Amino acid sequence: MINIYLLVIELIVCLISMLLLYKYCQINGLYAYTIVAFIISNIMTLKIIPIIDFDINLGIIPLTTIFIASNIIIQKQGNEEIKKLSLILVASSCISFGIIYLTSLLKSSNINLFINRSFDNIFIGSERLYFANNVTLLYSILLNSKLYSYLKSVKNQIWVSNIFSSIIIQFLVSILFTIAAYTFLKEPIEMLQLAVLRYMISLIAAIIGTINIYIGSKIK
Repeated sequence: MINIYLLVIELIVCLISMLLLYKYCQINGLYAYTIVAFIISNIMTLKIIPIIDFDINLGIIPLTTIFIASNIIIQKQGNEEIKKLSLILVASSCISFGIIYLTSLLKSSNINLFINRSFDNIFIGSERLYFANNVTLLYSILLNSKLYSYLKSVKNQIWVSNIFSSIIIQFLVSILFTIAAYTFLKEPIEMLQLAVLRYMISLIAAIIGTINIYIGSKIK
């Protein structure tokens, strides 16, 4: 149960941080948030925790809030801005992976040897998880921008655009990540359970994040 409480705290921290960055740095603040959230999500996804008797990868909360930030950007700047954001996220992911990987290759000191070796092994056998998280977001964020913009043009109400796009996109995100990360590694029933749990968590986070879009739309 403690893990659920910690995820709630994580969501609150993410949403508040996003709003503060946007208030004081405007669109650049949202760009900064998405970059940091993406890098954090990529690292967190390497850790697995138990939730209601099922093992699940972390990184879901920061990953989901990236979609919230992108929807605020669409509200303010339009759909085309997301293409620019996607390119920035690709560059950020490549740079962060390269630096962390090169750092892990450096010869470690005997001081804090256990911690050093744990850091050196962070990507051993985990490249697939990192790749799955990256591909899932970069594909889905472009699809989300088109769907959110379409719903916004049909019925210009934030809650309609965000909730209905989240229902579809977060389902896709959960399925894509599970397939990319665990095909041939887990049984189909285990993959289904993982996808359903990821979907439930991400959808709840996305729906709560609707508050951020309302507040963000009022910030000048």
